[in-house]
Amino acid sequence: MGARRPEDTRSFALCAHGGAGKTSLAEAMLFDNGNITRMGSVQSGNTVSDFQSEEQKRNISISTSLMTLERKGKTFYVLDAPGYADFTGEMSAAIRVADTAVILVSSVGGIEVQTSKAWEYASHHNAPVAFVISKMDRENADFDKVLDDIKSQFSPNALPVFLPVGSADKFSGVIDVLHSDEAASAKEALIEAAVEMDDALMEKYLEGETIPEADIEAALKKAIAAKRIMPVFALSSSVNIGVNEFMDFVADYFPSPVDIGAVEAFEGEKKITVEPKTDAPFSALCFKVMADAFVGKLSFIRVYSGTLSSEGTSIYNVGKGEDERISSFKLMTGKDGKDVKEVIAGDIVAIPKLSSAKVGDTLATKGGFAAQFAPIEFPKPVYSVAVIAKTREDEDRLSNAISKILEEDCSLTFEKNAETRDNVLSGMGDMHIDIVLSKMKERYKVDLETKTPQVPYRETIRKMAEAQGKHKKQSGGHGQYGDVYIRYRPLERGAGFEFIDSVVGGAVPRNFIPAVEKGLREYMTAGPLAGFPVVDFSAELYYGSYHDVDSSEMSFKLATRLSFRKGIMDASPVLLEPVMDVEVTVPERFMGDVMGDFNSRRGRIMGMEGHGKLQVVKAQCPLAEMFRYAIILRSMTSGEGSFSMEYSHYEEVPADIAKKVIAAHKKDEEDEE
Repeated sequence: MGARRPEDTRSFALCAHGGAGKTSLAEAMLFDNGNITRMGSVQSGNTVSDFQSEEQKRNISISTSLMTLERKGKTFYVLDAPGYADFTGEMSAAIRVADTAVILVSSVGGIEVQTSKAWEYASHHNAPVAFVISKMDRENADFDKVLDDIKSQFSPNALPVFLPVGSADKFSGVIDVLHSDEAASAKEALIEAAVEMDDALMEKYLEGETIPEADIEAALKKAIAAKRIMPVFALSSSVNIGVNEFMDFVADYFPSPVDIGAVEAFEGEKKITVEPKTDAPFSALCFKVMADAFVGKLSFIRVYSGTLSSEGTSIYNVGKGEDERISSFKLMTGKDGKDVKEVIAGDIVAIPKLSSAKVGDTLATKGGFAAQFAPIEFPKPVYSVAVIAKTREDEDRLSNAISKILEEDCSLTFEKNAETRDNVLSGMGDMHIDIVLSKMKERYKVDLETKTPQVPYRETIRKMAEAQGKHKKQSGGHGQYGDVYIRYRPLERGAGFEFIDSVVGGAVPRNFIPAVEKGLREYMTAGPLAGFPVVDFSAELYYGSYHDVDSSEMSFKLATRLSFRKGIMDASPVLLEPVMDVEVTVPERFMGDVMGDFNSRRGRIMGMEGHGKLQVVKAQCPLAEMFRYAIILRSMTSGEGSFSMEYSHYEEVPADIAKKVIAAHKKDEEDEE
């Protein structure tokens, strides 16, 4: 590739709602640029981007893929990010490491839920943004309407740099706004926004002087990097119109790492700036890990500073303090990699067989760079299943398979719940989980069944009660004797457990009191009501008796158990359930359905907020009612709704539902006997 400079790098993430044409645009770019000789299609499952078997089977992108190409002396790193809500974490990571977010909006479908999510991520990362109004060859394509919606919902700085010639079956080309007189008003708006970046140019413009084209072009580039202009393109990938113009504009005007400038890193609490210079200490961020059938593990990195050769070099994981030898860097185009001996600031490459690197890790050279980049943020999972291995062999292989899958997918979690004894796999939706299960079966030969996870209920008490527990046993030799009087009181929600020792006069010897507390902490993990942990209560040991010979720690623990079971049952026990904070984002027309649905699942509407044509419904709802909500919301909103949720608090289960939970628990106990 010859001598390269950060100034000649263009990295951008293609982001959109599913079906807006990101992968088709990436394919058309590779074809027009001569990287491939035949254009594949998503429907045929033969695009460069969608190379995983699950992507080809489902005709959607499920993982960000990287394309590297050369155009007009510039190196393009194109990150094709998935557009479906189940894989939104991939989009977030792609925008984090790219210098520009290119948001595609269908000229037919317009702004959709994941379009707004892409805008939200770009705003969060302060990334320059460009918009592509795609599918201009489709029936009912409406460039002007979509442009107006982009301006009103996202930013008035969205200005067209290419205008369509015709639409639908009459879409025949694009007009270059900056270099054409056919679109005078659009050209004037573009020039006016560009010259605002330079006071001297602005003065000339206001005085009506002719400004050299080179000065306008330089100002335009600055304006895009500063988000003063968000260029808007019109194109169609399927009939291949406007794609070459898009790529040439990227080469000429999109910001390089140098235009973006320094990024932040942290040395402990101290914030430092990292300049994109080739002579600075080497630093990079791992943003993706992929298991490749032929190469093995690939760690994808964005280089932020410095230069590094692969020859006889090691790379240092700053957070883990581990040093590893590296054999090569790979410039990736889909699943294919081309070895390169050196990487520089701005590069996005893959490193094979890097065992220690995980997503979010900062990589450097030992002794050269001590700071760490902020971790990559991923959305919290919203859909959970309990997984059960079908055979003993599946169970033996499960742990290894899960750990490898978790390395690749940071929006996935796996928890062995000690309380419910479920192995809980959580992700962004049923499709996400289904694909993970398919991968585990195909790659690691682990076959899993699923069920709805058990709700981690709790038990608590509503009034004060006192109970004696007396354990007395005589069986030859030393007997067993322990006697306790304990007062149980409810505490406020979330207070946990409090043990109070108010014994006076040695009624219970000091050396046995810790056994009473230990017994309570042990027995409260399985309450007498339905076997769930007991919380938010105090236990006051206030009296008891002992035997000089027969008393022991075990005797007092057993006495405590008798007191605990009687005392809790006498203190008006109730079942508690976890309640979640939920935020649902939907087009306005689905508001009534969403709110009515929450009422049907014991939810409470806490508020609403408008975001353009989208509405955010804030609610609280019991976890027991939310396990299948990802599927229900998708069905209710034709895939246009998305939601997030996190734990809020525990509250009482209604009596009729509590009866069913308790009865089911007793039946399970009987079945186990």
